[in-house]
Amino acid sequence: MAQLSNYQNVMVGVDGSKQAKRAVQKATAIAKRNQATLYIVSVLNVNKLTNIGKSQFGFGAVDPDILDEFKLKMDQLAAGYRDQALQAGVKQVAVNVTFGNPKLELAKNLPKELGIDLIVIGATGANVVERMMMGSNASYVVANAEADVLIVRTNLDNQQLKVL
Repeated sequence: MAQLSNYQNVMVGVDGSKQAKRAVQKATAIAKRNQATLYIVSVLNVNKLTNIGKSQFGFGAVDPDILDEFKLKMDQLAAGYRDQALQAGVKQVAVNVTFGNPKLELAKNLPKELGIDLIVIGATGANVVERMMMGSNASYVVANAEADVLIVRTNLDNQQLKVL
């Protein structure tokens, strides 16, 4: 029987959802077990933030203060996850909060840039109609990533999560 290789670089995508929180918990356990580096990443989709708040730039522009506020909140969330992972015994944890297309960044760009061999993401919170209309990040990553992908649907005790 062939021996399985350990994962060296585990990336988990976070967006503030309960599913992402559970994904961080599982990614932390995997990184600790494999003595891997854990990358906690969040990609803020500027297109979805358009028209939030007032803008001096006209229709479709994003208020820079709103972008800064969202980035600060995600920086703080990711830093909290980093601290939890370090306390859980993961030796190397990095945080990357950026702007871009979450599907492309999670599936292609960040894994290539960081040398990721496992991507961990929460199952989509979108309903069936929303997934048909816009597709989910999880679906896109599964279909397009070159690294292994783990979609988290259960808690640490492997009990099914309730999607609200």
